[in-house]
Amino acid sequence: MRTQGSPHLADLPSYSVVLYEGRLPRRAKNPLRLKLGEHVRISADHVHRYCFNAGSALQEDVAAVLSAVRTADRASPRLHGSGWARSLDLEVPVYERDLWQSRRVTEALVDALGYLTGDRWSFDFRHRPGGPVSPAQAPLLAPPDRERVFMPYSSGLDSFALASQIQRETPDTELILVNVQAAQNLPDWKKLGRARENDLNAVKVAYHFREPHRTEPTFRSRPLIYDMLACQGAAMAQPAKVVIPENGQGSLGGSLVPLGLEAPHRSCHPGFTSRLSALVEALTGVFVPIEHPALFMTKGQVLAGLAKHSPATESWLGGHRSCSYDARHSSRGKRHMHCGVCGNCILRRVAAHWAQLADSTEYEAHDLTASSFEASFSGGTPRTMAAKHDVALNSIRAMQRLADLAENPRSIRVVTEVASLSRALGEPQEEVREKMEKFLHQHRTEWVQFLEVCGPSSWVTDLARN
Repeated sequence: MRTQGSPHLADLPSYSVVLYEGRLPRRAKNPLRLKLGEHVRISADHVHRYCFNAGSALQEDVAAVLSAVRTADRASPRLHGSGWARSLDLEVPVYERDLWQSRRVTEALVDALGYLTGDRWSFDFRHRPGGPVSPAQAPLLAPPDRERVFMPYSSGLDSFALASQIQRETPDTELILVNVQAAQNLPDWKKLGRARENDLNAVKVAYHFREPHRTEPTFRSRPLIYDMLACQGAAMAQPAKVVIPENGQGSLGGSLVPLGLEAPHRSCHPGFTSRLSALVEALTGVFVPIEHPALFMTKGQVLAGLAKHSPATESWLGGHRSCSYDARHSSRGKRHMHCGVCGNCILRRVAAHWAQLADSTEYEAHDLTASSFEASFSGGTPRTMAAKHDVALNSIRAMQRLADLAENPRSIRVVTEVASLSRALGEPQEEVREKMEKFLHQHRTEWVQFLEVCGPSSWVTDLARN
């Protein structure tokens, strides 16, 4: 049974991905064929062992579907010159085929993916023979005697801040951090058992993929892997909920001010997480609430709150990376640095200034008061100067465009966003509108103050004005 999802657009570039187990299938016309366990693998065993001591066919099926989605998204180039959306056809072997082929599950899956990536998705679920192997280890999770909170944990500043807040304000809460990382194998299970009482110890998920020669850099499906695994853990460990740590600029900025002809960026948007919650409920029969505690807070407010209770700012600033630029092209010698000009770096610098932190972060583009972009780099001209300038142009203008919305909070863009958030959050539009206007005003205040520090003759201010 083949199921399709939005958007329904004609003449989209079309790609096919076939995951298989055992012998190589010959169906489909020129698809990318990858073998489960060898070419693609998501090892979420620790999440499941942490919660219970039985194997699960659904666990293996979710890993297979996530593997197929990631592979298709990374291996299928967008034709940016002619449009954004692609048509992605996936064939996935699953144990519980009837469940995945049910209308409720397939519609929830393609709805969540279409909203997240802006593509048309189609799935063909095939029967997977055999069954999963049950882990022998005992679970680490105690009986349900206290509240449980699952969090997709990137080890960034936002996730560290919220995890620290939960530990501080509700010490009886069982906080379970789910960290996904590229690795061939999971760390030893016994080490997790010994270390689980340590501060902010994360339950690891290892993934391995045979990457294509040229990967599609947009990778909009990435949050599905993090969030889905946290939600699945919460569904198994009821009563439990999931919290998304992202600040308002990261959660809403990409939807309020999309870049060029790209689809809105909604990686942490409640519109996506509400759809994800519907998918998890369709698969498991369990409703998992997903909350966004920092949705209408700026990163500056998040860091100011963290610094109030954790004054050793140099330690946690140095221990949590923000830069989204390829680390291979943002380093000096053998030392990895923050590029200083990508969207995440600019937001980090604006937030640190608002929170009155002594920003000890090493930035490749150190001096933002310089009159030219090139003069910002104290260690010499990087060979990726042109690419970094394009990144800086987009990040500065995105911050300015978001600030401009504060002067016109009843614009079509903001009104549409408020309506969408009202539906996703289940809150009255008036309440959401009030929160949105306060958030936009706070962002503008922080951004204007940051530009004043950069100076009227800096390249940053020049880009913001133009």
